[in-house]
Amino acid sequence: MEKLPKFSEMKAPEGYFDNLPEEILKKAQPQYDWTWTRWAATFIVFLSIGAYFFYPSNQSTELIALEEEVNLYIDANYWTAEDILSMSDQPDLILDELIEEEMPLLEEILMEEYLTPIEQ
Repeated sequence: MEKLPKFSEMKAPEGYFDNLPEEILKKAQPQYDWTWTRWAATFIVFLSIGAYFFYPSNQSTELIALEEEVNLYIDANYWTAEDILSMSDQPDLILDELIEEEMPLLEEILMEEYLTPIEQ
């Protein structure tokens, strides 16, 4: 520290402090006005949300196409009935629906057997 030269007086350049506050404020303020960009982004977000919720979806056509594709796999013997049942979350429900489709009169026949009196 003793080897460093000692400054007795520090002097600022002429007029340095005259425009200093304006220059600091000019650098601190944003250079670009982002208000219109914020409004545009907000509009796009609300438009996207509205389109997502109010645009009609084609879920029924997608399900029909999926069912047709599954039927093609079954018809081509690529999938078996066991494969279909193993992919299902509720295989009993599928089996019940198949039984109802294949044998609509089965319930009537069974009901008649149980309701008719037994002859001895």
